[in-house]
Amino acid sequence: MKIIKVKAGFVMLVLTLIMLSWGFGYSKENDLGLQSTQAIGEKRVLIVVVRFPDATPKVPLEMVKQRAVSGLNAYVIEQSYGLASLKTDFRGYITLPSSLSKYKVSQYNNQVDAGRVRKLIEDTMTILEKDVDFSSYDHMLIIPAVYTTPGDGYGMICYCANPGMLTPITRLTFGSQSKGERATHYETLRSKGGKEFKGGVFVGAENAHLGMFAHDYFHALGGVYDRGKRFAP
Repeated sequence: MKIIKVKAGFVMLVLTLIMLSWGFGYSKENDLGLQSTQAIGEKRVLIVVVRFPDATPKVPLEMVKQRAVSGLNAYVIEQSYGLASLKTDFRGYITLPSSLSKYKVSQYNNQVDAGRVRKLIEDTMTILEKDVDFSSYDHMLIIPAVYTTPGDGYGMICYCANPGMLTPITRLTFGSQSKGERATHYETLRSKGGKEFKGGVFVGAENAHLGMFAHDYFHALGGVYDRGKRFAP
């Protein structure tokens, strides 16, 4: 009888785990919490590879394109079980008006100059504003065409700008559900001609690998809620 009870208990445990993996047995105890509704479906992503007047790219443009376009799209489709995908518009090279030193950021998140991040994005938008309707895109990826390691090249290999570097932490609360609160919305970015973009923006150097692109894209994809908390922490 003892053996039968143990086997029965094991079978029940296995069945419970299977049910949970299928989404049954819902309760507050196994609630995954809020989930982003804007992360579903085909997302339009503008991808721009930017050059600096005083820096030479080292990674071939076609290799960058393969990783940022087909590689990232395949990863998003697989990880979302087909619920999300990317429709990309790839553009490169676009030469920025200032030297690399005017855009370079710190390798440390908490020391990144938001003004330099904004300059990178808005200078890119200004160059493209005559040919691009920014409102037709959900997200934007900017790729600095300079080989980057921590502190060298562009400074930081990959990061999410919006929400992220442009929406700095305003309050840090420990011991609660929220470990930090950010701005209440995406920042509005503007070209010199007045064109606006209010979607997610992430930045990755030419040598950023696929995992880095995906990590920071998911911040942009998830978006913000409540008092600016990010869905993808």
